[in-house]
Formats: sequence, C-alpha cells, structure tokens
Amino acid sequence: MRGILLIFLISIIGGCAKQRATSSNYSMKNYKKLAYESLDFVPVEFHKNSNSDFVLATLYKNESNVTDAGTLRYVIINVSEEKVVKKGVIPQGKINWISEYELEIFSPPGIPKDQTETVDDYKTIYNVNTGKTSNKKGANY
Repeated sequence: MRGILLIFLISIIGGCAKQRATSSNYSMKNYKKLAYESLDFVPVEFHKNSNSDFVLATLYKNESNVTDAGTLRYVIINVSEEKVVKKGVIPQGKINWISEYELEIFSPPGIPKDQTETVDDYKTIYNVNTGKTSNKKGANY
C-alpha cells in the first residue's frame, strides 16, 4: 500500500514539475518571437533582469568600415504580459541593467558641446515599471 501511495505522489509531483518547465519554455519562446518581430532581425543577445520578468534584447549592427561606428537597436519586453515596453536605436551607445527594474542608456553625441561634459552627461536611467526616463546627471540635451 505504501509503495502504491509513494508512486502516486511521485507521479503527481513529476507531472507538476514538467508543466512548470513547459510554461517557462513557452514564455521564453514568446518573448524571443516578440523581440525578433520588433527588431526585424534576430537579436544578438538577451539580458533578463534579476527577476526574469523583463528582458532586454539587443542587436548591434555596424554598417560602416569604421570601428565602433555601429548602431545598437534594442527592445525591452515585459515577459508576463508579452508586450514591448520600449524600443529604440542608439548610435554608438550602450544599454544595460543597473538594478532590478532600471536600465542605464548611454547615448553619446557625435561631438561634445564643451570640455566640462562627462560621460554621465549622456546617460539616462529608464524605469521599466513606471516607463519614466531621468537624466543620470543634470545634462540638458
């Protein structure tokens, strides 16, 4: 009797675990498909936030013979809602997670305005929950 009960419990637990893995794979396929459609290319990299509920998909494309003269195309996806939160293009820039729900976007100008500007003058922080962007430093673009 104990053996039958044990086999029954193991099969229930195994069935639940398999379902969870399948739904996780399903949402992973969905956000990748959404990123491919939004960027019109296969993104080079996917970066999840620490909770894996948002994904940053990036594609770096250099159409010039000049080194570091390419553009970075990106899309931020809310995985659970399966929707694009933000999409953009940064010439010669960078984007990366700096906290659980914040991304740092570096978008340098072709020529800086004056000698007093630093790298932080061209960085903005984007909050994926609120959709608000703020300057990292008090730069006036």
